[in-house]
Amino acid sequence: MVFRFDAAAAIFLAAAPMMVGLSPAAFEAASIKPAAISAAREGGNRSRIEHTPTSLSMWNVGLRECVQWAYGVAPFQIPSEHLSADSYDILARTGAPVPVSELRVMLQELLARRFKLVLHRETRMLPAYELAIAKGGPKLPPPHAGATPVHAAESLPKVRNDSFVFEDASLAEFGQMFGRLRGIDLPVVDRTGIAGTYDIVLKSAPAAAREGDLGALFAIVQEQLGLKLIPAKAPFEVFIVDHAERPSEN
Repeated sequence: MVFRFDAAAAIFLAAAPMMVGLSPAAFEAASIKPAAISAAREGGNRSRIEHTPTSLSMWNVGLRECVQWAYGVAPFQIPSEHLSADSYDILARTGAPVPVSELRVMLQELLARRFKLVLHRETRMLPAYELAIAKGGPKLPPPHAGATPVHAAESLPKVRNDSFVFEDASLAEFGQMFGRLRGIDLPVVDRTGIAGTYDIVLKSAPAAAREGDLGALFAIVQEQLGLKLIPAKAPFEVFIVDHAERPSEN
């Protein structure tokens, strides 16, 4: 079965970066099968993705999730209204240890070869929240002094003593993590102009997130950090799927 989608003319992406005289990086072996649990993914069944230097394992994933991981983008950057709801278990291994960046390139090649995936990028103005300085000014903790030897940006904050803890985070990274919390329905873009990295603690925020209470979360940010979230529109790069098929046989 073939899924074809109309799209505006744009620059098409190769499935993986190409080097002159070389083939794109590929897995040594890969298995793609219908997901072992509900293909419709109803009843709260979750996807799971694990990787090691020599393997990539994806359970109960749809094509949208595959593209998201392969290109390292957020869910909102992949419009999914025309994508199949089918889900798959994908198990792949490499011939030698590789970094995660190369695993992503290998998955791009696999999607192009087995799903016949064709996509393109375009920039769209999308709804977002702007993180701005509230009246009275920011109430941030002291910034880290100088560059830290190791800086690791995490996808979600830690939870400690009924607080969210954003460790060694710039305000852009804080916005990205905050935008992934339950109840936050749009991406968050930093417009504060404040540099540096901080250890930010939001007290009582986990309880508000569990309830999906957007108003309470916004109020906590303003009261505790002196920052506010404003509905706005911002330009984002999105990945449009132009063509995809059910995966070829193993």
